[in-house]
This record gives sequence, C-alpha cells and structure tokens, in this order.
Amino acid sequence: MKYGIQLGGGASVSQRDSLKKLATAAEELGFDSLLIGDHIVIPKQISSPWPYDEYVGGKTPYAVYTEMVWLDPFDTMAFLAAITERVRLGISVVIVPYRHPFDVARRVATIDVLSGGRFIMGIGVGWLEDEFRLLNIPFTQRGARTREYIAMMQALWTQDSPRFSGKFVELQEDVNVLPRPLQKPHPPIWVGGESKPALRRVAAFGNGWHCGLVLPERIPGLLEQIKGLMDEAGRDFNELEITALALSNRAGDKELDEYRAGGVDVLYMLPLSDETDAVIEEMRTFAERMKKSN
Repeated sequence: MKYGIQLGGGASVSQRDSLKKLATAAEELGFDSLLIGDHIVIPKQISSPWPYDEYVGGKTPYAVYTEMVWLDPFDTMAFLAAITERVRLGISVVIVPYRHPFDVARRVATIDVLSGGRFIMGIGVGWLEDEFRLLNIPFTQRGARTREYIAMMQALWTQDSPRFSGKFVELQEDVNVLPRPLQKPHPPIWVGGESKPALRRVAAFGNGWHCGLVLPERIPGLLEQIKGLMDEAGRDFNELEITALALSNRAGDKELDEYRAGGVDVLYMLPLSDETDAVIEEMRTFAERMKKSN
C-alpha cells in the first residue's frame, strides 16, 4: 500500500517556504502523492452538516473551514509542480459545480503539462450548501452539473472538434483550449464521496475512488457496491485505484492492516497540526509506519 498526504485547506502550507519544506519532505520520505482541498468562499457561520461526523465522533472541525487560510488549489499545484520531480500532485477534491468546465479543463491540462504528467483530478459535488448560496449556484443541481461538466472536460481533452449540448453547458463551434494534458486520454479522475450517487459516478466515469474520512471497516462493503455498479456498466473494477484518508493519529498498525485488507491502494494522512515543522514530524512517523507495515 502506497502513502500520501492530504493537506486539507493547507493551514500548515499557507506560505511559500512552508510549501517548499513539505514538498521536499514528501519526496525524501517516499510519499506517493500530495493533495490539497478546494473551497472558494466559506461563511464564518456554517449550517451545513459535515459528511464525516461518524469518523470524528461528532466533533465537527468547522474551525478548519472558518478560520484557516485556504490557498487556491490550482495555483498551489502549479507551484508544487515547479519544485518537485516525483510525487503525484492532486486536488482532493475539485468541487466541480463551482467553476466553468472550460476554465477547469485548461487549468488541469496546464498543471499536467507543467508537472510532467503528474496531476490527479479528484472530483466531488460539494457538501457545503452555504458556499453554494454565496456563489449563487443551486445546491440541488450539483450532481447533474458535475456529470455534464466532467463530460465536457473529457471532450475538450480528447477531441479535436468537441461538441456538447447539455442543460448547463454547450459547445457547438470549434474552439482552442490548448494545451492538451500529457497523460492520455487525460489525468486520472478520482471520484470522491461515499453516497449512492457518488458510487454511481465512480462506476460511470471514475478512474479511481477517493473515499474521505470513512471508518476502514466500511470500505469493503462500499467497494462491493462499486464493483456491482461497474459490472453493470461494463467497466473493469480491477482498473480502479482505491484511495482513502485517515487522520494521522488514527493510522496505527491495526488501522493500516484494515485499510490494506479493505483493498486501499494509497492511504493519505490528514495532518493534525497547523505548524509546518510539526506536520513534517507527523509525515515522518506516518512514513515509518507505512514502510514497516509493508
């Protein structure tokens, strides 16, 4: 089982030097990949229910969203592309309905080119209804928008003269949205989420399933559902990359064995500290545990 780090909103890497330190540590410690989260505008008072209360025992970490500095994930990945050589770089997850697919397709392709083909596109429909309200995007349309936007982006990445006609986006003329991604047919799309609609999105177009802070004992049952859905869709479940998140203090030997037995290919630690040096120590401990358990 490989290992990576998900930086959340990035409180520990909100400055240039801190990003450089963590990126250097990730490569030196053998991390497979480095991810960061995505939000645009977060209200100080959140009313939306958090999706992972079960994992944290009902102690919702709203301060992570309301008090931390959130760097733009695309700009951050472009910066990391320039200062790393090996680790894969991704967003966990791009909240697809927030941005026009023409813009996102170009940003993703640009980072894939600048990184030498190391970009991972994690995608999700979003959970923070308050943020949708601020962006003036209907929360109830997020699933349908996501499917259309992904289909439009795939067409832009792979077709010389893409055409698309949907409810939310349309393209009926020749356009130039170069560059094309280095990875073919496009960077891997990791679908986030554990709901029934999310699992259906995995089966429909996912190259990977990126589950969040889910108790490891739940993962095999969810994977069985995905396998069934992929069989129905005529897709090969064995080609799906399975990735999961774990708080760094919830990734002991027992948990690592459970994730591995559950079929996880890459496990991402979510650091607890917002101090760069402390996060690097968490990374070091996590890497040692992973190497020992492998």
